[in-house]
Amino acid sequence: MRNGETHMRDLTDLLNRILRSVEPSAEEKEGAQRSHHYLREILLTGKMESIIRYHFLSGSYPRATAIRPLDDVDIIFVVDPSHWKTPNFSDLPAPSAVLQTFERALARRYLETKLRVQRRSIRLQMQHLNVDVVPAVSADGEGSERLLIPDAENDTWIRSAPKIHGALATEINQRHGELFKPLVKLLKTWNLGVPEALRFKSFCVETIATRLFASAKLNSLQTGLVQFFDFVCYIGGDPCEFPWNDDRGMSLRLGNCVVPDTAEGMNVAASVTRQGRECFMRRAATSRDWILQAERARTWNSAESKIEKAFGSHLRELDW
Repeated sequence: MRNGETHMRDLTDLLNRILRSVEPSAEEKEGAQRSHHYLREILLTGKMESIIRYHFLSGSYPRATAIRPLDDVDIIFVVDPSHWKTPNFSDLPAPSAVLQTFERALARRYLETKLRVQRRSIRLQMQHLNVDVVPAVSADGEGSERLLIPDAENDTWIRSAPKIHGALATEINQRHGELFKPLVKLLKTWNLGVPEALRFKSFCVETIATRLFASAKLNSLQTGLVQFFDFVCYIGGDPCEFPWNDDRGMSLRLGNCVVPDTAEGMNVAASVTRQGRECFMRRAATSRDWILQAERARTWNSAESKIEKAFGSHLRELDW
């Protein structure tokens, strides 16, 4: 019990209803699996077969934290950099050259699919799915889980470690009785409650949760939501309900939004706008309070109404 409460309503059934409504369908999962299997198979032919060392899925889909619609899959292709010429004073090829090689290879294999060169990947825009093909080189020698991926905008390579992110999410989830990944899905659903221009990136939301619950206890989905929202208030400098004494290396204070990723320390909140921060902070505080009220609700209908207010009216569109 919190703050002397003698009764706290169990909201598990309501939260599980939300989870069922946002879980990618079997059809979506099968379509994604079919598409990425075919792409990986067809790309490992011709000259590309000798260039690509290994490949794996990345992002929320393999981490099992994706929500509907499942319309985006990332595939990392680790390559042998010796197949490209290197610029002067560099041990690695130009990122743009590597991206161009993948663009040409994909264009020859997908004659009727729209391709788009992005900052760090080549996107295949299929009817049911976008697949981002991300070339990479090993950062610390062959076999390292730390990679370098291209940044075409700055024509440089940046460090990334998607396998480390996935392993940490799985470890935290197992330690907390399989509650962490469902909690992340709930938080991503909550994050959809504002216009896209104001949303935090879903990976930023997941990273805040990962850093928090790497050490904080997670006893249930409803307490996890309250903890997350209250912790956001704490690192943003707003009033909070719990006596936090550790910011876990993060800040959401005005002018200082810092959320280091859990592998390389890159700030995944660097693109947060002032308006986006203000919206995120305001919603975190009000959503925390709605969930606390739902826990004290006298009737099930009242609790349901308060949960909907905590997440946002978009829950109705999900037919939860």
